[in-house]
Amino acid sequence: MVITIDSAGRVVVPKPFREQLNLLAGTALEIDLDGECLQLRKVDSAPALVTKKGVLVHHGGTRATVDVAAFIRAERDARSRRTIREGRR
Repeated sequence: MVITIDSAGRVVVPKPFREQLNLLAGTALEIDLDGECLQLRKVDSAPALVTKKGVLVHHGGTRATVDVAAFIRAERDARSRRTIREGRR
């Protein structure tokens, strides 16, 4: 992916990268020069879990690779089948 430096020397981190790494406005990044490459790293200064309106919210960078809703549905179905079997005894 090619991005452009503006006249003030700024670059925009593309949205898919910001979403994957959970880069929000104000997120601290560390920049290093490696030969002719620039490397940006997220500075992990804030906890992954924060409380918003009394509810814990995860702000970590790793996204689940499993369909969480399907997993929960399957577990509920299995529990229902077990409960029905146990009730027939």
